[in-house]
Amino acid sequence: AVRWVLVCAALLAVVAECGGPDPPTQLLAEYLSSPVMGLDVQQPRFSWALSHTSRGQMQTAYEVVVSTDLACAQGDVWGTGKVATGQQNQVVFAGKSLQSDTSYYWKVRWWATDGTVSDWSDVAHFHMGLLNSSDWSSAQWIGGGHQLRVEFTLPMSDIKYAHLFICGLGYYTARLNGQRVGDAVLGTFTTFSRTLLYDTYDVSHLLAGENALAVSLGKGWYAQSSIKAGDMSLACLISVVYNDGTRKIVGNTNGFWRVTDGPVVFDDIYDGMTYDARLATPGWDLYNYDDTNWGWVKIMTDKDKPQGVLKSQLIQPIRKMEEYRPVKIWEASPNVWVLDFGQNIAGWTHLKVCGPKGKVITVEHSEMLGEDGTIVNMYDDSPMTDTYILGGTACPEEFEPFFTYHAFQYVQIDGFPGVPSADNVWAYFIHTALPQVGSVNTGNEVINQLQHLTVYAALSNWMNIPTDCPQRERRGWLGDAQLAAETEMFNFDMSAAFTKFLADIADQQLDCGAAGEVPDCVPFYDHGELPADPAWGTGFTLLWYWMYQYYGDTRVLNQYYDNVKMYMDSLIDETNTTTGLLMWSRYGDWCSVARTSDNECEYPQASVSAFYYVLQLQTFASVAQLLNRSDDAAQYGTLAENAAIAYQAAFYHADSHTYDVGYQTQQVLALQLGIVPNDQHDAVVAELVDDIVNANGGHLNTGIVGTKYLLQVLSAVGRTDLAYKLATETTYPSWGYWITQGATTLWENWQSSRYKAYGSRNHIMFGGHAPWYYTALAGVEMAPGAVAWDTVKFAPLIESLDTSSVGHAAASITTQRGLIEAEWWVFNPLCAMVEQYDLALLECKEGGVITHIDFASYGQPTGYCGNFAINTGCHATKSVEVVSSHCMNSSICTVPADSTLFGDTCINQAKRLYIQAGGCPYKALQLTVQVPANVRATIEVPTFGLSEITVREGTTTVWQKGAFVPNSVDGLTGATQTTRAIVFDAVSGRFDFHLYGTTGPVLQPVPVPAGGTLREACPAGFHISAVRSASFGTAGSAKHVVERACLGSHECHVAATPKLFGAHAERECRNSVCELSVVLLCAQ
Repeated sequence: AVRWVLVCAALLAVVAECGGPDPPTQLLAEYLSSPVMGLDVQQPRFSWALSHTSRGQMQTAYEVVVSTDLACAQGDVWGTGKVATGQQNQVVFAGKSLQSDTSYYWKVRWWATDGTVSDWSDVAHFHMGLLNSSDWSSAQWIGGGHQLRVEFTLPMSDIKYAHLFICGLGYYTARLNGQRVGDAVLGTFTTFSRTLLYDTYDVSHLLAGENALAVSLGKGWYAQSSIKAGDMSLACLISVVYNDGTRKIVGNTNGFWRVTDGPVVFDDIYDGMTYDARLATPGWDLYNYDDTNWGWVKIMTDKDKPQGVLKSQLIQPIRKMEEYRPVKIWEASPNVWVLDFGQNIAGWTHLKVCGPKGKVITVEHSEMLGEDGTIVNMYDDSPMTDTYILGGTACPEEFEPFFTYHAFQYVQIDGFPGVPSADNVWAYFIHTALPQVGSVNTGNEVINQLQHLTVYAALSNWMNIPTDCPQRERRGWLGDAQLAAETEMFNFDMSAAFTKFLADIADQQLDCGAAGEVPDCVPFYDHGELPADPAWGTGFTLLWYWMYQYYGDTRVLNQYYDNVKMYMDSLIDETNTTTGLLMWSRYGDWCSVARTSDNECEYPQASVSAFYYVLQLQTFASVAQLLNRSDDAAQYGTLAENAAIAYQAAFYHADSHTYDVGYQTQQVLALQLGIVPNDQHDAVVAELVDDIVNANGGHLNTGIVGTKYLLQVLSAVGRTDLAYKLATETTYPSWGYWITQGATTLWENWQSSRYKAYGSRNHIMFGGHAPWYYTALAGVEMAPGAVAWDTVKFAPLIESLDTSSVGHAAASITTQRGLIEAEWWVFNPLCAMVEQYDLALLECKEGGVITHIDFASYGQPTGYCGNFAINTGCHATKSVEVVSSHCMNSSICTVPADSTLFGDTCINQAKRLYIQAGGCPYKALQLTVQVPANVRATIEVPTFGLSEITVREGTTTVWQKGAFVPNSVDGLTGATQTTRAIVFDAVSGRFDFHLYGTTGPVLQPVPVPAGGTLREACPAGFHISAVRSASFGTAGSAKHVVERACLGSHECHVAATPKLFGAHAERECRNSVCELSVVLLCAQ
């Protein structure tokens, strides 16, 4: 007995050691992951993600150590000690003053609710940039050609670290001793008169005693002809720090830099690049290269040199992110080849060729083909053509146009020596290296493809700034940026990127004068107009606020508060004296098809400008309140209230229940603002639904503004079914129509087709709707009032869906707090999914037994309930037989997932048991969610109007007989029931909910003619839990009207009054007999 006690004690000790809080992960400094090079913020902010082996765990304290010691054993720079707080992001450094060009190391640990403390995190590293202008005294601005080089020697003993600080304008590549420095490509785009961004690279591993630094310059944006901020320029230095604390600087003030034009004979962002390999200078990046025929660099004068302030680039660089090989190649005409890469991307092609000296190869890039199989370039101002002239000195020769980029799916190559193939021509997808944090997957392939189109359009349009398109304009249109911003925040970590872009907007505002206005485009350079269209300029206000909402960034709120206030005041100065609203509009609901089906995109609308005016006033007032600017909060809050009242007075037509001209966008914007009076709400929704269903045959007609809000507004008013129809529609106009026409990214115009393009085929502006995939469909969003995902709301709004059409949906977001995910399945079959050694439970509720086994596999099956699949490589052939013997004709059964029962078909491999049975009538839902440690959640499990509801978490009952079962599982603190869901309160952990219920009484009263009143009641003890169907003529709003009147009530009284169902019903019922017909579901 003593021996068994000792063994058990030892096992418990092992479990205790393995359990508890995990070390923090995802350590970020100023939103960037380790190693962070060139940090030029004196008080950087830290964040980390948390996880715990137990549920219900919050952070009660943390400890951060910052050190100059690589091991980070003690905090010689900052040691916080144990700080009692739940804060895990935006933790501001408060240690000793950080020094220029110095490496620092940091780590963190945390204490959990259960009193345990984690191990230390892995050590993260950041290296400071050059904090003072005097730090650049060894660097001066030089230029004079494409290729610049210098040689230098260094004592190599006892080097601690060495860094290259470099700003090359417009674009640059740097090489040290024959090796490429870093993996960034292209470069930056700023208001160059205000800000110049430099990069920092650790070059310790590249240095030798004898060294050559070689820099190739391209025009980029800085020297591009439409901008021409200045000539190609370079400022750089290498700082070498030795272990004894001494420092050696290699700058470009010593007069030994040489320059030549080299093989890049032409480069332009839009037009492409010409590279003459006959002029190449092999070995120019090595020591002892003979550069006696080169000239001396040009030293820039104070007048000619770049004028902006040098700041570190604290945004992820542009990189080559994905490689594509051609999926199809054909010869369009003699020696003219067309290659299809299968995906529209921003980037360039790579050639690997052998041929005679002087052979000219041209590579034209295009997004579409003509019907004859040749490429079609729609952009006269952007030919996107690269030319390579062979040097003839090597076989093979390789070429990439490294100072330009293109948007393309197809390339047409003329003059290629031989036959192009996947081995000698490939493409690179190039964009800002935004960390992808979100994913969506559903049982509907159209939705899955739309998510793909959206992600690739977003990435294609991030090139140091958010652009509108990667081929024609490539500029920072604020309208596109703000409409796509939340889509991007769900899919990528945008914190560093939008921090940079907000600085760009503030720079441009100052550059535009003292009025506080911002232009349509940032950087401006006379592209677009000044002042910005109100729907475009709003990007400043909304991006500023969203940085707080999504990332908790109060520093940004304070930093740009006065800038945004100046911008708000500029809007107030432009308001209409009669209405008190901002009424002027330049672009409006851009590219709507409500007014026209042609390619005319301009649609100036006062209601769109007024919408953004009200929204921005509300936003600014809330920020003022948050920052304790009480006077501003009161002033702008009053303006917001008055503007909302003015909006209703100016645009609402009570006789038709429409806003402005009554198009979908106008109805949506009013509902989004929340200004529709309660007694008019149903009628306004009715008009929106009827416009979609009847006037437009089940299609949207919105432009980019209305499209952002359309689906989420429909779901908010209980019409996810209609939102889902719009999202999955495949006829014109729709996103799905683009897919049928071959789209692999989002397009610029609804009207475009396979062989007829209206504008760009890689545009993000129609992607503003995509958060709906996460929030309404998969059910993942921040709870109301939450900041930086500190509280999550899981609420799939799917009760109105025909769930058989989608089956399941899943979404995940790796936030700066950790992984948040949800996945749901709705099914009629009875299913079980358990791991090896667990017990599979199948249970029919009252009134039925299991009559058949549709699927059973012990091994490594895949899929989900309703769509299971056998893995033939690991499947017990008697799975159905075993399960049948345990479960047939039973109302409840258990089946052990054990090889002794099924036989071991794949030895030494982990196995699982999936079962799908049938015979007992019920509907069920499985909802699995992941909540990071230190995060709270509300979890809404849809009830679908069912009765006799039971909810299990895993195998434990947590809701039964209309009540929460307290203390049933860790992490669940309570639950309530609403008309649509069981709502659980949860604290951190992974939860697997299974909801079961039976169908209650169904009411199908006699149809009521127009003018009458529908009166129906559920049996005693029951309430109306769902409206299965409702019709009143062809009014698309009928179900919504009945739901608003009846859900949750014992009795249902609805007047069959045409006006109640919208203007369409009023018109229809004048000339025909309309009847109100409903099918209601009752539940206890």
